[in-house]
Order: sequence, then structure tokens, then C-alpha cells
Amino acid sequence: MSAVSLPARLAYAMVALPLGGAAGFYSSMAVLPKLAVVQSQLTSDIDGYGVFKASVSVGAAVAFTAALYALTLPWRRHRKRSGRPTRTVIAGVLVVVASAGFAAQGHALIYDLVFAGWLTYTMAFTFVRYGVLDQARRTRPNADAS
Repeated sequence: MSAVSLPARLAYAMVALPLGGAAGFYSSMAVLPKLAVVQSQLTSDIDGYGVFKASVSVGAAVAFTAALYALTLPWRRHRKRSGRPTRTVIAGVLVVVASAGFAAQGHALIYDLVFAGWLTYTMAFTFVRYGVLDQARRTRPNADAS
């Protein structure tokens, strides 16, 4: 198994998922209470459980992003990568459905837009641009065969 094969990238993603989740959760637990004191107009009704729920959400977002980035390692891109239009449509449908679900929960418009922007950028940079599946090996013509 090479360092760029699909099983290796799945292993990277399995390692990145809990690490990203823990990093996002614990950093949010440290920053959100301080942010609630400074920005009291934004978080007037936040309590300990609200900070915990927000930290879990941030941890899940960071874990998802880290896993997607790990799936696309290493970031070497083939010029003629097949399936890009299909990946674009799949990512677009996923972004619209997830954004509609997030907006249906009654968040403020700015949070809806931030969520949609983050998900669009993450999907475009990882899944659409690099893909996840292994590319078939390309054979170069033999240079000394004349």
C-alpha cells in the first residue's frame, strides 16, 4: 500500500476525524466563554449547556473538514481528472440540502450564509477538485522504443 492509495487516505481520514473533533471542541470550550463576555449582544442567552452545544457543533465541523482534507492527501492533481462534472453536481446537491436543513432550524441569516459558504468551499476544495477515488495508473510510452 503506497502513501497515496485509497486505503492509506482512508486511514488518514480515520486519524484526522477524532483529532479534528477534539481540536475544534476543546478550542471552542476555551474561547466561547471569553467571547460571550466580550460580545454579550451576540450571546445574551448562552449558558454552560449552550457553550457545550456550540463546542460540539464546532468540533463536528472541524472533524468533517479535517477528514475531507485527509481523504484528498497528497494534494497532487492530475490535469485530466475524470468525473469532475459529476462530483460538482453531487457536491452542489449536498450543499443545498445541508444548507436548507441548517436554515430550517431557525438560525439567523448570517449563520446560514456562513455555514453554506464553509460547506461550499470545503466541498469544492476537497471532493470536487481532488476527488477521492484512485486514478488508474497511467503508462508512459517507452522512450527508447523507436
